[in-house]
Amino acid sequence: MKRDAEKEKFWRKAIMEASGGGRSAREFCRERGLKDSLFYAWRRELKRRDTEADDGSGFVELLQTAGRENRAGVSIRVGERINIVLERGFDAPALKAVLVVVGEVLPA
Repeated sequence: MKRDAEKEKFWRKAIMEASGGGRSAREFCRERGLKDSLFYAWRRELKRRDTEADDGSGFVELLQTAGRENRAGVSIRVGERINIVLERGFDAPALKAVLVVVGEVLPA
């Protein structure tokens, strides 16, 4: 995909909002009037770009989204490896609860 900073910013924000809403990507796209095929294409592309940009330091760029008042400040992604991202002022009890669940799901 040709790089367009404004489109990338838009889709990063949309993908982040979709991941925190408790609904499917398809439902999110329908509510926002977005084409789900574009959503999935951008999600793949941004993951590819992020993988290429990974310098091995273990740090991840955080993007602030609207609606922070209902968030715990904790983001955990389980995929090729586990990533835990804590925002300033994160909810420690929420993190502990999530780690218990993750520990029960992952193989020892």
